[in-house]
Amino acid sequence: MKFQTLQTAITTFINPIVAGLDYRIKTRKLIIYYHSNGDEDVDYQIVFNNPRGFKLLDERDMINYWEVLWKTKLLPENALFEVRSGGWLDMEDDAGGFTSKLLECREFLITGADDCVSVLSFTEPEIRPCLA
Repeated sequence: MKFQTLQTAITTFINPIVAGLDYRIKTRKLIIYYHSNGDEDVDYQIVFNNPRGFKLLDERDMINYWEVLWKTKLLPENALFEVRSGGWLDMEDDAGGFTSKLLECREFLITGADDCVSVLSFTEPEIRPCLA
């Protein structure tokens, strides 16, 4: 499994938390509400336009991801990644009958202290501060 850190405006991750998800079918937009510091209010929206798919899992159901991220020292300094190989996209492609990889879809991982979100998308997310 290989990861690449997403370069974002978020400079510090202290006990980050996925605070919520909002998916709108009509606009095909997935918004992830994110605390970069778990002790603060939601401070970022991570927006995927036209995602191909997504799943939210408890961190304990993603042990294979966590092991690689810790061994490669990408955690805890970072929390937003592109999964370059070996993740959900490859697993579904290997099972057969899955067209997203053939269409050059990409996989992204948004990690939190309790929950993580895997997203299949053709483009990187927009990450923007929440307006107060």
